[in-house]
Amino acid sequence: MKRNFRQITIIGILLLCGLIGGWSLRGLRSAGLRAKVLPETVATPVKASSEPRRSVRPVYRDEFRDGTTVEMFASSKPDEIILRFPSEETYQAFFFALADSKIRLVDQLDRLRAMRLRYEDWDELSSLLNGEHITAYDSLPAVPAPNPAGVGSQQGLVGFGDSVLTWLGIRSDNSTWGAGVRIAVIDSGVVPHPDLPGLTRSIAITPFPKDLSKTYGHGTAVASLIAGNSALAPGVAPAAELVSIRVGDESGKADSFALAAGILAALDAKVQIMNISMGTTENNPLIEEAVLLARDQDVLIVAASGNSEQDEACYPAAYPSVISVGAVDARGVHLDFSNYGTYLSATAPGYAINAAWPGDRHAKISGTSASAPIVTGAIAATMSNGSGIRMKASQAAELIMENSDEAGLPGPDSEFGVGIINMARVLNRNTPGIVDAAITDQRIVKVTGSNGEIEVTVQNRGTSILVNTLVEITSPFGTRQFNATTIAPGAIQTFSMPVRLSGLSKNEPVEVNSRITLGTLGQDITPRNNRREDTLYVP
Repeated sequence: MKRNFRQITIIGILLLCGLIGGWSLRGLRSAGLRAKVLPETVATPVKASSEPRRSVRPVYRDEFRDGTTVEMFASSKPDEIILRFPSEETYQAFFFALADSKIRLVDQLDRLRAMRLRYEDWDELSSLLNGEHITAYDSLPAVPAPNPAGVGSQQGLVGFGDSVLTWLGIRSDNSTWGAGVRIAVIDSGVVPHPDLPGLTRSIAITPFPKDLSKTYGHGTAVASLIAGNSALAPGVAPAAELVSIRVGDESGKADSFALAAGILAALDAKVQIMNISMGTTENNPLIEEAVLLARDQDVLIVAASGNSEQDEACYPAAYPSVISVGAVDARGVHLDFSNYGTYLSATAPGYAINAAWPGDRHAKISGTSASAPIVTGAIAATMSNGSGIRMKASQAAELIMENSDEAGLPGPDSEFGVGIINMARVLNRNTPGIVDAAITDQRIVKVTGSNGEIEVTVQNRGTSILVNTLVEITSPFGTRQFNATTIAPGAIQTFSMPVRLSGLSKNEPVEVNSRITLGTLGQDITPRNNRREDTLYVP
């Protein structure tokens, strides 16, 4: 028995030595680097060492689905790098290699198999990763400026100031809205402010400055749009509990490790909703896995679509499980800077909105960073509106989407998503007899050659069926009337007037006026949107 025990002990030691020698239980596959990524202050590419660090190299390696054996991410801090591993075995094994190197472990996220490393010599790190099949990601998540670049170039914009609540249709006391709902604000940090009594906890993934009044104010502003309680800068759900999770530094910059750590911290804090008014244009698998963990735990994430005026995804907003929010001004016009695409969920106020700011001050902010927390607040208010009825975040989000105001192209589109949120419709969804017809859009579309159409879209925003609604379209091409026999609550209908575009040049202006005459009995609660006048342009 002693001999058998000794043999087992020797075998165990040899296996451990093999683990240390190759830093992987399953070994390494011979492959070059697919890409490189470096902190901003480093300009040396990853290169293979002429001498292998270890003598034992098994022939197989765990891989991600794309064949990558190690994912590498840029850090927001110089002389640091972030690594992620495809399996628990390779993640744990790498710790053995670190013990025999000068590379320092700064932090780790065990649930995501990720670690932050600091190095003094890039060649030392390159040698440690010799033979790995690496995919690198160099985009850093960032908190945008409170007022996006180019915001003043769009003509005729109308700001919100302190009128967001009334614009959303909130005209009653909302002081108890959001009670019992816990929301994480993953941002640049929320500092104490008279407008924010609901701030109950602060988690600093990235340290705060010694003087809190010097904190970049983006996070505080975002928090106030969710749960601010002042008349100057009111929030949608002022009774909600806020958990501040600071991941961005004073420049507004974070990295994938910090943002993923913030999401994990929010899960640990047992929040129901996370607001993330920051992002990156690059799909990031470390952030994505953290988002999937939130989805699996039924925690809703609301994120800003981005302010780059781009038809491209902004992550994490672009992930399917995330509510992605774009921005409109007080006329309901899509803001040019607001990113657009098929991933967009909905739109909300996002121009010149009053918000809290560090130092007990206030500021006007613009951007999808403002739109996202307004939707977050609307979801929290729908979850808990003071009536005693509670619902899950996902259920509330669905109601918000179902009761949004149609805008832009008929149906969900890349500029408005399902539409512009409307809290009055959410609150009154079960109240019978509401009459509310609206002309939501009119445009000229080219069909073939010189043949075109003027398209006018009407939505029933009430709770009564619209019967025999007369729609009249007037333009230089003449006048045409249509009868909508029935339009169900929430439904839309588009009417097309054929026109001849011959003799008109491209982009020539055309004045189009439309109006609705109700056949349904009852007073329309918003008669102002029964008429619409637009200067359209020949396509």
